[in-house]
Formats: sequence, C-alpha cells, structure tokens
Amino acid sequence: MNRLCPICSCANKTQLYRQNFNNKVIALMDGYDVVLCANCGFVYSDNIPSQKEFNGYYAAMSKYEFNYDDGIVSENYTEHFEKIVKFVSPYMSDKNAKILDIGCSTGGLLALFKEHGYSNLLGLDPSSTCAASVKRLYGVDAVAGNISDFYSKETFDLVILSAVLEHLVDFMPAMNKIRALLKDNGLLFIEIPDAERFDSYIFTPFQQFSIEHINYFSQYSIVNLLSSAFFNIVKVLKDENRVNQTVDPDLFILSSKSIEQDFAIVRDEACGPCLRNYIDKCRKMDLEIKEKLKEKLKGKEKIIVWGVGTHTQRLIGSGLDLSRILYFVDSNSRYSGKKINNVEIRLPKDIKDDIPILISTYSYQDEVARQIKEKLKLPNEIITLY
Repeated sequence: MNRLCPICSCANKTQLYRQNFNNKVIALMDGYDVVLCANCGFVYSDNIPSQKEFNGYYAAMSKYEFNYDDGIVSENYTEHFEKIVKFVSPYMSDKNAKILDIGCSTGGLLALFKEHGYSNLLGLDPSSTCAASVKRLYGVDAVAGNISDFYSKETFDLVILSAVLEHLVDFMPAMNKIRALLKDNGLLFIEIPDAERFDSYIFTPFQQFSIEHINYFSQYSIVNLLSSAFFNIVKVLKDENRVNQTVDPDLFILSSKSIEQDFAIVRDEACGPCLRNYIDKCRKMDLEIKEKLKEKLKGKEKIIVWGVGTHTQRLIGSGLDLSRILYFVDSNSRYSGKKINNVEIRLPKDIKDDIPILISTYSYQDEVARQIKEKLKLPNEIITLY
C-alpha cells in the first residue's frame, strides 16, 4: 500500500532506506521503504500492508502473549511499567477513574495500576490469548479487539497507548476513536520509541526498522499528531526502555482532550538528519556483522538458528545461506510448524540435533545461551555475534 504521510497527508516523500525481509511468514511483508515526508518531516514506512492486514497479523501472530512464560512479563518490563504509573498518577488523583489500556498485552501495566489502588480498569488487545491472560493473571477485565471495532457505552478518564502508535498504519481513525472514548478533558498517555535518538542507541544494525514498527516519531512529530487531533500537551519526558540487554530511547507524552484547535504543522527538522546518521552507522555495523558471521560459520555445514525476529529477517534479507540452516527455533509457540523459505520453525524443546546453534538476537542472547546450557542441557556448540 502506497502511504500518504499519516500526520499531514502529504504525498511527497524522500526514500531514506529500503528494509528487506524476503519472506511473508513472520514479517507479513517482504520489506518496506523508510521515507521522509517533504511537508512535515515525519519519517514512516511506505509500501506496506493495510491496517486490516496488520490487525489480522497481531490477532494471529502476537509475540506479546509471552506464552513461553505463561503470560508473565519479566522484571525489566515490570520496572518499566512502574515508571509509566509514576509518570501518570500525579494527574490521576481519583482512584475510581476509568482507565483503558489499548494494546494491553497480558496486563502487566494494568496490574501495576491495580496495585496502586486504581479499580476501574479495562484492557484491549488484538490477541484473544492476551485478553484471557489479563483476566486469569490479574483479575482485570479485558476484551479482544482493535481500536477500530471497539465499542463502549462508558467514557474513560485515561486512555493508554503504550508501544502502540509505532505499529499503526492509520492514525486519524484511531485518534478520532480515542477522542470519542475520552471524557471531556480526559487524558491520553502515549509511549513511543524516540527516533531522534536512534543514532545514539545502536546495538544491532537496523533493529529499529523492525518487522512491526512502521512509524518513527520525534518529540516534534508526536506534538504535530496530537495537536491536529485536538489534544493539548500536558507533559513530555525523554526516557529509556530497558529490556534484557537492549536499551531503547523512548518518549512519554501525556495530553488532554480539547474542544479547541489552534494549530499549524511545525516541520520536524530533527528526525530526518538523525535517522540518516542512524542509517549510516547501521550500514557500517552491518558489514562488520556479516564478516563476523562468515568467519564464525566457516567449516560448518549445517546450523540451527535460534530466533526468527527482525534480526534474523535482516540476515536472510542480506544473504544468509538458507541451505545451511537445518531449522529455526523460537520460543513463541505461534511460530511453531511454520516455514521461512521452506525451512521449518521449531520450539526449543524440539531441538534433537547436536549441531551448532546460532543465536540470532541481541536482546535475548545471554538468556538464550543460558536456556540452551542450563534448562535444555544441550551439548550443542553456541555461536554468538555480540
């Protein structure tokens, strides 16, 4: 789908980069173009599937069910969710306030709001498994669905979009729906990756251009979006999201619903140059990784590749020899039995072959290595890239 700028609807854009995945099993698409809007300076992915296709993907292939740990998130996630509650709670003195978490996953954030005394909580997630986990794990109500088809007779004091906007194809239908769900002067909390700082947080090449993240916000572009949707900015915080070995820059934004709009697009002059710098740095790192991979795979006829996410998709897209891969391994049971370019994906428990295992992830590299040695007690040689 050829995309107009999702903030200002301008059709003129400049391509910054082409991200290739070369399969549609896990990635939903072969790749996409990262483009810069000529009018407002927003950076986004172009030539991608429709919102309807993405909705189906998140319902059927969600990696946010955490099914490898019964839906329970790690301590890193809990610590991050605690920061969100701390950011929002000074503006939410009424513990009976109605709170809706859109894209709630298995309910870790809602659970912390409950711990802090908030009682009127509701989660919404495309995955029915996630919605069921929220109820089972934390006793909080949740429904399966998307913003577009969600209906409520009640309005809310706070709507949460934590790690959601970067996944959406269409902004304005979602923002209009959220306005309708909010009470007058109701609050909207947004958490998004901060693209203005991508070039200072590079751990693996092009990881920010992932198989799911299709919008790249700065503090300026998110203000443009919120202002155009009749929201006033209350507070903005530059923060970090730490999960396992990865540290990602992100933004916390709190805004309030308004009935007035006094707004003109202010061009984002920061994000484009920062992302060009990010791309240049990633290209250099990518060459280093390819050389390292070539050296580490020398003399190895067959390998198992652990991980099928963005990191692996890029390795495939940049020429990883699939004929050497006996099978892929991933902890997400949603992927089990599927094939990437005719190579099967298996669960960790199904590893039966004593051949080298290439760990194709940065964030979970140490955790996967421990699982291979300590939990599965496998004798396989472990190949790491970081």
